[in-house]
Amino acid sequence: MGARACVAAVVVFTAAAAAVVVRRREARWRREVVSERLMAGCAVRDSAALRLELDRFRRRLDVELAAGAVVSAAGAVVDEAWASAPSRIDPSQEGGW
Repeated sequence: MGARACVAAVVVFTAAAAAVVVRRREARWRREVVSERLMAGCAVRDSAALRLELDRFRRRLDVELAAGAVVSAAGAVVDEAWASAPSRIDPSQEGGW
C-alpha cells in the first residue's frame, strides 16, 4: 500500500467519522426539538386543566358563600325576632327544646 492509498484511507475514515458525528448531533438536536415541543404541549394541556379545576372550585366556593350568606341572614332575622319580642316567644310552647 502506497502513501497515497494510506492518505486516501485516512481521508475516507475521517470523513466517515465526521459523518457519524454530524448525524448523531442532528439526531440529538431533533430529539431536543421534539422534547421541547412535547413539554410545551404538556404545559399548555396542564394549564388548561388547572384553569378548569380553578373555575370549578370558584363555582363551588360561590355556592358555599351564598349558602353561608343565607344562613347568616336567617340568623339575623331570628336574632331580631328574639330581640323585638322576647316576652311573647316561649320556646317551650313552640316545640322548642
